[in-house]
Amino acid sequence: MNNIFIGLLILLPLSTALPVKEKQPELTPEQQKEELKDEPPVLQDWELSLEYGRYLKEVIQALESDSAFRKKLEEAEADDIKSGKIARELHFVDHNIRTKLDELKRRELERIRHLAVQANELSNGLDHKNLKIPVHLDHKNPTRFEVEDLRKLIKQTSNDLEKMDEQRKKDFSRYEMEKEFEYKQKLAEMTPEERKKAELEHEEQMKKHKDHPKLHHPGSKQQLEQVWEEEDHMNKEEFNPKTFFHLHDLDGNGHWDENEVKALFLKELEKAYDPNATEDDLMERDEEMERMREHIFAEADTNDDDLISFDEFLEQTRRNEFERDEGWQTLDEQELYSQQEYEQYQQQRLLELQAAGLCSFMTVIDLLVMPDTVLCSDILSVMPDTVLCSDNLSVMLDTVLCSDNLSVMPDTVLCSDNLSVMPDSPVQ
Repeated sequence: MNNIFIGLLILLPLSTALPVKEKQPELTPEQQKEELKDEPPVLQDWELSLEYGRYLKEVIQALESDSAFRKKLEEAEADDIKSGKIARELHFVDHNIRTKLDELKRRELERIRHLAVQANELSNGLDHKNLKIPVHLDHKNPTRFEVEDLRKLIKQTSNDLEKMDEQRKKDFSRYEMEKEFEYKQKLAEMTPEERKKAELEHEEQMKKHKDHPKLHHPGSKQQLEQVWEEEDHMNKEEFNPKTFFHLHDLDGNGHWDENEVKALFLKELEKAYDPNATEDDLMERDEEMERMREHIFAEADTNDDDLISFDEFLEQTRRNEFERDEGWQTLDEQELYSQQEYEQYQQQRLLELQAAGLCSFMTVIDLLVMPDTVLCSDILSVMPDTVLCSDNLSVMLDTVLCSDNLSVMPDTVLCSDNLSVMPDSPVQ
């Protein structure tokens, strides 16, 4: 999710502002989801993801009910909006809307105070050093919603959503490394015969997953023609960019937002990800969709407002690249993390499991002493009177044992009868 508050203000199909109501009770997460079920998907994501999401939504709805302010937004440069410069136009917003904004701010401050009281009750005294000060509004002015409040809200939302997109990528990388870690952990607990069988099954699953048709380049004429033909049920030979854009401008506001763009990839992703196939990971499908979305916006969103306007789309269709389908490199063709990143993650997870008493010493040995693995002193510290023998330590091909990585304490026995070192495994 990379849309920012700016894009939402410009295009989101919100109705007239919600009336400001009397003080409302705090909603549980389940109640929030129920209340949001009829809202646009982007708004649902924002309200449930941002700590101040409800306040953000209500401010947007209030501002959008002022036709003059909305027009200013539509005519403003993207940089002026992202920087918060547009907030100065708040001076010209209708008095009744300003009154609503004042009330919304008072309610948001009351919500924050309520959280502080809860924290106080839980800890019997606030830790002022770690107390989170709200930065999405001007808390020094508790009664009025002013230009500084709007500027802070815009900038904070922009920053938070950019961080959320970065966090999504990091979370996905950790997800893939955890999959690999769990797979190796299962192998370490198997007998040699069981391990060989599991490895063959794993290789077969990977092969089946990779056996899919080549995907079209996202946003290419060929990819869009497929949507036109298979989803819009139109004649492929009659593909018309203008008609196509308006067919997929679901809210009819002259812009494609991120959800409208991602919907264009659903049919394409079915080639590589079958929800009923055990070898296909739907988490990877979602990440594939996000990467396609990022690619389309990088190519077509020329004014960097996180929206694709009708004019931007038409300009994209006039480029030579639009006619060329270079295909798309799927996740199974990419390196999702480096070997160094995985080794660091593996060491961290092993330490966590050891600390929790969920991982035996020999499981650590089996997990670490694999091809291309370096034994690290942070993980493997051989204590006094420990014997490493062939029954529990088989150093496999390309494994390195060195004094910096393997800490051998007094009275530890390392001998040829006990330590089985395979070919090409240098012992330093």
